[in-house]
Amino acid sequence: MASTQIIAELTGLGFPEALRWHQGSLWFSDMFRSKVIRWDMGKEPESILAQTAGGPKMPGGLGWTPEGDLLVVDCLERKVLRQVENQVTVYADLSNITQYPLNDMYVDSAGTVWVGGYGFDPATDTPKESSLYKVSPDGQVMISDAKFIFPNGCDRGSSLVVAETFADRVSFFDDDFAILSRYQLKPGSGPDGLSISADGELFVAMAFAAELQRLDEEGPTTIFSLAGLNPENPRGIFDCAHHPSENLIAFSSACLDEDYSLRHDTGSITLLSLID
Repeated sequence: MASTQIIAELTGLGFPEALRWHQGSLWFSDMFRSKVIRWDMGKEPESILAQTAGGPKMPGGLGWTPEGDLLVVDCLERKVLRQVENQVTVYADLSNITQYPLNDMYVDSAGTVWVGGYGFDPATDTPKESSLYKVSPDGQVMISDAKFIFPNGCDRGSSLVVAETFADRVSFFDDDFAILSRYQLKPGSGPDGLSISADGELFVAMAFAAELQRLDEEGPTTIFSLAGLNPENPRGIFDCAHHPSENLIAFSSACLDEDYSLRHDTGSITLLSLID
């Protein structure tokens, strides 16, 4: 296991996901508490958007337009919302494309949006393939011919990368959705969120394995593990975000039993210093 040091932790959350560093702060969606939150170390977390103020009941992926407006996935309504000051509007409506919830999202510097979704009901269905959705800055929507199994966390390094949670793999693709390569992981890993550092290192939150891993050509390296620490209420690691300029990474965790997490604040965010 790689050397790390915990330097900060935020507890008392529902189900934190979609971790993003933006203008020096860590942003995230608390999916089960219907809030988008900004956190600066040493300060109390600040609710930026809540359901009571026009935000989604279940917020998912986050991003920003080139103008600096917040974009957030409304998972259950299957839309991407835009917040301008205190006004929330629909940026893209994908409800006529898929009947299943949306999930995570990546927004590039030009304002192009890539959105993934469930594609099936994990509680009742056998996993099946679904598309990714690309929304251009002028509002045009493209549906990928390439198929993914529960496309989740997405980021861009030398190419676009998406985690396929229920296929235990990470896929690399280009702007036209052509698959460049795929990285098969250990069965039961459950790759969820991922993050690419400024140096091009790929970090993946393995939800079901309860590990934070770094992936490269030589294979996975475990950075941090929660596996086996609480057998009665086992936790998963669901997302991660490498700091854009420092050797730090934040990861989110919560109880793997989602029904329990709905009723109890098991969620937390941990900030790690990565020691070379």
